[in-house]
Amino acid sequence: MKSNRILFKSNGKAYIPLEIQNEIAYFQDSYIRATYEIIHYSKNLNSDGKVFVYCAARILKSFKMTRKGPFKGVDITKTGNVVGGEILIDIWGEIGRDLMKIHNSVFDSGFSRDRYLLELDQNSINGLTAEIWKIFQRLLPFTMGKTTFGLVGASKILFSVLPEIVLPIDTEQWLKLFQTVDLGDVIKRMVSEIQHWESLTGEKLNEMDSSERLTTLPSVYNVMAMAARP
Repeated sequence: MKSNRILFKSNGKAYIPLEIQNEIAYFQDSYIRATYEIIHYSKNLNSDGKVFVYCAARILKSFKMTRKGPFKGVDITKTGNVVGGEILIDIWGEIGRDLMKIHNSVFDSGFSRDRYLLELDQNSINGLTAEIWKIFQRLLPFTMGKTTFGLVGASKILFSVLPEIVLPIDTEQWLKLFQTVDLGDVIKRMVSEIQHWESLTGEKLNEMDSSERLTTLPSVYNVMAMAARP
């Protein structure tokens, strides 16, 4: 992945805030609504895994990943109950404790949740991304299918409960935009580019959504990453 490919044009100029706001305004509303929900609900991530199962199901469904593959049949009823979510319960049993540790560190830090990645020093970023990468690898056996390596599902599941840290990455982005399988590396590059963009524009990326539904750095960055796909 070349530096500054998401928030900067091919000529090297930064996208101005209005251009980013326009991308958000025309982006698929299902993603924005689902992201708003998981940002809200994941604040209360609990040890019994219920919040995790709901948030993961919400994101997977919004990205149409419950129609086939490992998550086929996962659904959310009109009353908000998750059905067919046994695989998500198993995933929580595998990585839940580590997700809780990261979640608690975010809320105990005293830093802004929406700007958490930019509040950390480089050593902390390196430690955090290394931990995310380890968890990501443990997720892959659950998210792999007959026609997928599991990278997409794993990144979206982590995003669903760590929307202030993780980027939800689709197949085209993995293969043609980021060109790596290391989620930690993607996060570090995202941080670097956001820092560069904000230093040049004097703006805050997490404040680009006028509806105030996309409030975390990765949630806004993802809109531009989707637009940047070849």
